[in-house]
Amino acid sequence: MKQELSKIAIWVFILIGIPAGLYFGKTFLAPLCIGVVLSMMLIPIMDWLISKKIPKGWAIAGSTLLLLMFFAFLGGLITIQVKMITKDWPQIEKQSLQLLEDAQKFIEDKAGLAPDEQLAPAKNMLSKMGSGGTAALGTIGGTLANFILIIVYVVLLLSQRDRFKEFILLNFPKHDHIRVRKALKEIRKTSGGYFYGMLKAMIILAILYGTGFMIGGVKYAFLLALIAAVFSFIPYVGNAIGGGLAALLALVSGGPSSVLIVIIVMTAAQMIDNYITQPYVVGKEVDLNPFMTITSVVGFGVLWGVAGAIIAIPITGIIRVTFQYLPGTKSLAFLMGNEKPVMEVKAVQEQVDERSSA
Repeated sequence: MKQELSKIAIWVFILIGIPAGLYFGKTFLAPLCIGVVLSMMLIPIMDWLISKKIPKGWAIAGSTLLLLMFFAFLGGLITIQVKMITKDWPQIEKQSLQLLEDAQKFIEDKAGLAPDEQLAPAKNMLSKMGSGGTAALGTIGGTLANFILIIVYVVLLLSQRDRFKEFILLNFPKHDHIRVRKALKEIRKTSGGYFYGMLKAMIILAILYGTGFMIGGVKYAFLLALIAAVFSFIPYVGNAIGGGLAALLALVSGGPSSVLIVIIVMTAAQMIDNYITQPYVVGKEVDLNPFMTITSVVGFGVLWGVAGAIIAIPITGIIRVTFQYLPGTKSLAFLMGNEKPVMEVKAVQEQVDERSSA
């Protein structure tokens, strides 16, 4: 009876206690987890610099600087493209007003709503947005503070890397150290490999989108491609969000024909991404089955927002590897993984044998 109650208590803690802790600890845990994942991604670069006889401190600084340069490069590209849009803003505004008038006329003809009645909800929403200006500035300030905090975490985690590794090893007997080191290496590979793979996939998507948009004569082809590709970092929903934004900008800057080209190009690129890029470039770095992948993205997205959705897959992959090497949790690792059930393989083999003997 006591054992059954203890099992129930454990499952209650897993299903309720841990999610509640993650939710209420979002302010502290989300930047820390992002810092952990990014530091794991930078470890190979740091090790390479150290192998070139560069002191550890300079290797950490170089790795962190490379990360900052990537974000600066991405921000710079977006800024340049936005400046290009500002030059054509009067034309975009005129096109947007024309599209709005056509939409209002269509709704009035079909639903009988006057233009003023149609705009009432939008005006109400805009007034709320205007009153929330201070909150918006606070959100921007909070995002900047979190970004700085993440970079600080990355530097500290890289500098204290050996200490953390030694701490983990001290919690296991010496005869298990080889297995623990192997697990740590696989965890690092899982996290870093996923993000490097996604970065390559993002670049490939940006090239495919940009090439297709330019061939189709879509304005701001590079910006639209960049927006759609960057959002692909958010699994599943990111492509829909990025594609929607790209289609909206194409509509107000070029018209329905531009939207059609964007949809066709993105559909073709997504087919290449789903069947070629994701399997062969991103690969099986995290080795999660589709159910766990979607569940983790939705769960972490609910708990931590967009940041949670981005790091959900590598975090869940790290948990799976940990379960794989801990005693008594291999069944959970199997449940989360992409390995085929042994019973299913045996059943297929038996059917093949029966057909061969028939």
